[in-house]
Amino acid sequence: MILFLISYASAGVILVGFANLKHFYVGVADLSGHLLASRNRPSDFSAGPGDAFAFAESSWESMLTELDIDRRKVWGVGIGLPAHSNLATATLIDSPSLPTSWIGYPVREALSSMFDAPVWLDTSDNMLALAEMRAGVTKGQRDFIYLNADLAIGCGVVSDARVIRGAQGAAGNIGHITVGGDELCRCGRRGCLEAVAGGEALLRAAVAAGRNGDSAYFARLQEDGTPLQVSHLGEGVRYGDETSQRLVAMSGMTIGRALGATINVLNPAVIVAGGSLSHLGDLFLASMRQAIYGHSLPFVTRDLGIVVVQQTEGSGLVGAAQMVIDQIFLPRCLAKWISVGQPTSALHRLGEASN
Repeated sequence: MILFLISYASAGVILVGFANLKHFYVGVADLSGHLLASRNRPSDFSAGPGDAFAFAESSWESMLTELDIDRRKVWGVGIGLPAHSNLATATLIDSPSLPTSWIGYPVREALSSMFDAPVWLDTSDNMLALAEMRAGVTKGQRDFIYLNADLAIGCGVVSDARVIRGAQGAAGNIGHITVGGDELCRCGRRGCLEAVAGGEALLRAAVAAGRNGDSAYFARLQEDGTPLQVSHLGEGVRYGDETSQRLVAMSGMTIGRALGATINVLNPAVIVAGGSLSHLGDLFLASMRQAIYGHSLPFVTRDLGIVVVQQTEGSGLVGAAQMVIDQIFLPRCLAKWISVGQPTSALHRLGEASN
């Protein structure tokens, strides 16, 4: 099987897409998962899925032309979105982060009409976890949690070297654990972790502190017309801004408490922390560690590793490529296309089932 995979690494390509609340990335990867080219634009979910996938199609066509690759060499399409999805049908099920126009959108049907290749869809957090497991700091690790702490908060869970997706594709939904408080969450409930300690919540609090005079630092940034970013909170901590210090410590502590409960249930060997919140500095990480150790069983955290990673433009795209590779080389899937030389969209019509 290893020799087979090596011989096929340059035989075709995989088209990949990955979106978070800030950007929509698309790319082309080879059959080993190596990214050959990529494009991106700001996320605009309000324009609907048709607009997003029109951008993806035109970008893929452009990249294939630049790479001098015939579209008939496309072996599969993999997409990661901030949404609960059905991997087997590549359909969006639900998402607090996306407008209702996205829910139920038949991603497979739409993309199969563009390229005669099988299509899979999964959550963005799972793509990031898969990228780390195959090509990142947890390469070879069988049990870990990928914490994606950014404007929103989510997790990709890997157990026994498998991404855990759950019955409705909603596993790892740590951002909607109730932690208390009256903050309204995008999911419609109140007191969710994301609504209290996520990047968007911190930025709202920072804006309010600048306007009401509680923070001269944030007031000055707003007077200068500087668009506030999560990174400004880290800078504020270093400048001695008390509002920044309070918000960053609260976020780390609150996320750590939620992680502590999750760690007790899943018993991971490593916590991989990615996203802009994870890069706010020592105060955030120390607060998160303190809460994790205070809310987890001692023997479970005795050898627990906590590693911070930098998400690159290609991180989610690499994970999407690895998802497709996993699927097309499943024995039951491989048996259906090996005689014709490469997988096509007919795999799904033949009843190929994802694991």
